[in-house]
Order: sequence, then C-alpha cells, then structure tokens
Amino acid sequence: METIRGLATNGPAIIGTGCAFTVLAVFAVGLRIVSKRIVHSPFAIDDWLLVIALLFYFTTEVLVIRSDVVGRQASSPEDEKYQIYLQYVYIYSVFYFVIVALVQISILAFYRRIFFLSPFFRWTSAVLIAICIAWWIVAMIIEIGYPSHPIGYYFPGGPQTTLDVNYLDFWLAMGILEVFLQVTILILPIREVYRLQLSLKKQMLCSLIFALGSFVIITGIVRLILVYQPGAADVDLTQGNIWINVHLGVAIICACLPTYRPLISRSSWMKLHSRHTNESSKTSDQKHALHSARQSAHYGDTNELMAAVYAGHQVDMQGNFAEARHSESTNETKTESHDETPVRTGEAIRVKHTVDVV
Repeated sequence: METIRGLATNGPAIIGTGCAFTVLAVFAVGLRIVSKRIVHSPFAIDDWLLVIALLFYFTTEVLVIRSDVVGRQASSPEDEKYQIYLQYVYIYSVFYFVIVALVQISILAFYRRIFFLSPFFRWTSAVLIAICIAWWIVAMIIEIGYPSHPIGYYFPGGPQTTLDVNYLDFWLAMGILEVFLQVTILILPIREVYRLQLSLKKQMLCSLIFALGSFVIITGIVRLILVYQPGAADVDLTQGNIWINVHLGVAIICACLPTYRPLISRSSWMKLHSRHTNESSKTSDQKHALHSARQSAHYGDTNELMAAVYAGHQVDMQGNFAEARHSESTNETKTESHDETPVRTGEAIRVKHTVDVV
C-alpha cells in the first residue's frame, strides 16, 4: 500500500520529470549530431552507443510514465493493475543498467578517439571500459534474477526461484560503484587536456565543459540518499522513478557536452554559412543560364542557345574559383589589382572573375 500511496503523491513529479528530461536528452543528442555536421565528422562508435542509449532511455520513460498511470488506478496490491505496474518496474529496472553502461562506455570511447593516447591513458581507459562491462553483467544477472521476489511473482508462469542476495544491499553497492566510475571517468581526461598546449582560455573552456559532467555525479549521489532506506525490505519505487528520469537524462546530456565545441565556434559557423552561400549562388546562376537557354530554344535562336550554355559553364567555373579564392589572402587580391607587372591574359581574367563573384 505504501507504493500505491506514493504513486498518488509523486505521480505528477514522475510524469513531469520523465517528459522534461526525455525532451532535453533528445535535444542534446540532436545538437551533438548538428555539431558533427558542422565539422563534417563521421559517426563514430561513441556516437552510436549514445544514440542506442537514447533509444533505451526513451523506451524506459514510456514504461515509467505508463507504470505510473496504471499503478495509480490500483486499489490494493492484489489488484490486477498493480501486477501490471510491477511488470513495468521489472523491465525498466533492467534497462537502467543498460543505459548507464552504454553512456559510460560511450564517453570513454569518445576520449580514446579525440585524445593522443599515452600508454597510461590507453591502459586506464581500457581498464575502465572492462570494469563498466563487468558492472553491467553483474547488474543484469542479479536484476533479472531479482532477489526480492522470483520472476514468477511479476510474470505468472515464470520461474519461482530467486537469488539469495539482499536486494537493498545490492542496489546500494551498485549505486556506489556507479558513482565511483563516473568520478574516475570525469577526472581521467584532465591530464590529457593540459598536455595539449592550448591557450589558457581554451584550457579553461575544456575544463568547464568536462566539469559540467559533475552534474551526473551529483544526481547519482542524491538518488542514493533519497531512495535508499536502511532497514527497509526494498527501495522506494516512487522516489526511484523520479530519480531514474533525472539521473539518466542528465547522464545523456552530460555525455554530449564535450562535443559542442563547433557550436560555440564562430569560425565554424562562418565556414558553414559561406559554403552554403556559394552553393546556393552557383545553383541560382546555373538555373538562370538554363532558363535563358530554354528561352533561346523556344525562339529557335541557335547562337543564343550556345551562348547561354557557354554562360552556364562559365558561371560554374566562376563558382569554383570563388571557393578556391576563400582560402587565399585578401592581400593577394589587392596586389593583383594594383601590380603593374604584365600578367598572362588567362590569369588576369581568372582574378577578375573571382573578384566579381566574391
């Protein structure tokens, strides 16, 4: 009955945090994809792991919200709706460990991709990945066995055997180990960042981005303090649902933060805008030339048709010259304009066309 009363009290908070952090997590992963698009970076293993984690998180939130709605309709623990509520709890409790493991391994894979791997960093990150995998395997074995009750308690007709493990102690131990892994993962790249010989401003920016990852550690600690009840037979499921929403959502968001550098880089946005402007301008000029060619064909003027086609070819060449010219110094343009030294006719035309288009 305590769980049913807790659902009535905490139901709005469960639904609110579930919806809010699902939207934020999707938005965070979306920004990560945009950031990679800006710098033309292909999807790597760390990106795929995080996308999979997001899919599991979305599924988990659907189950959490659905369980809350169904659970509040139950009148007693013997009610059929309460049985359905427990089935939802069983499934998303297993998903919790899947999401945490995927996010942690994604972050470590990201570190291994962007940093020059010193022997210490390479071996340390490999050991941490192995520990994360071992943590996940142990958690899955015990969580699926669910030592508090046999599987048949949740799913009629299922196995009636149960593990001889105190679930509350297991839950606390796995939570403490999770926080330890998160702290270790957070401080791991600090040494590598300061070895990059960046300017002080960039070092501070990188440190700030990684430091924002401490929010997931804070939510993990708060979750342990609020949900764990010494001497209780089980964890507080309603408080647990709220902090599943918050903790997993923050974990996904924090895992995306180190990839946002191109989003706050003015030069990256200028390059992207310049490239799109050139492509749009070239396409527009080609369409205009083609339109002229069609008009000439309609009136049967062969000479004008050939001239329009030739103009389209010239526009395309000018567009290419414009893209190439962006990588040159502006001083070169001024020199070509005022230099009295004779130049080849083709070179003079090339510079003139480039300046006109730019």
